[in-house]
Amino acid sequence: MIKLFRKIRQQLLSENKFSKYLLYGIGEIVLVVIGILIALQINIVNQANKDRVYELKMLLEIEKGLRLDQLNLHEHLKTYSTLKQSVNHFTNLVYDQVVFNDSMIGDLWTLNKGKYLQFNRGPYDALKSSGIDRVSDDIIRNELINFFDFKLLEFQATIEHSTRRYRSNVDFLLAFREEPYLDKNNNWVVNQIPKDILQRPSFVWLLTDIDWRANNSIDAIEGFMPEIEALIQRIHQETSGK
Repeated sequence: MIKLFRKIRQQLLSENKFSKYLLYGIGEIVLVVIGILIALQINIVNQANKDRVYELKMLLEIEKGLRLDQLNLHEHLKTYSTLKQSVNHFTNLVYDQVVFNDSMIGDLWTLNKGKYLQFNRGPYDALKSSGIDRVSDDIIRNELINFFDFKLLEFQATIEHSTRRYRSNVDFLLAFREEPYLDKNNNWVVNQIPKDILQRPSFVWLLTDIDWRANNSIDAIEGFMPEIEALIQRIHQETSGK
């Protein structure tokens, strides 16, 4: 093609047809400009496609992380529901003035239940560091920012406040154990629980504290789970094209 243009140009010059040569030159420039614009447009389209692929990949990773967090929250909810049942069980024993016996030890240690909650922020933080504006949909972008940078932080603060006494509750319960001693057969007895534990005011106080922790954790989780579900569904609609 270049050889053809060169041949035409040389022919026009040899025939001294300057006006036609000028028009030809302008036409050649226009063709070059059009070619450049087409190449630029192709590059823009290719880059847009790459950006879209990256965006969908990161949104899928965020959705995956949120689904794992959702499962984790369900497990936490089960844990605190079980903990509340244990508190209710021992509260009833206290009211009934039941004397503690060794058959209750297994149930007693269920009062140690509790978990530390963590979230999968990695995919979102990676997207944010590369530029949150790479999320093309304004609504999803704003929802992501609102969830991870505000709602999640607020929830974490709430759950940390509710569970802040978890370690001290465990230590307090363990402190009820009597000192190890040798029985009449000269065998060591350890982790023995005093028979009057259910009548001790300190144990009743512990039940009250654990009950507060369980109830507040359940309320916080149940209030936050719809937020996760809503964001998961919004991202899923975008990634699945629905």
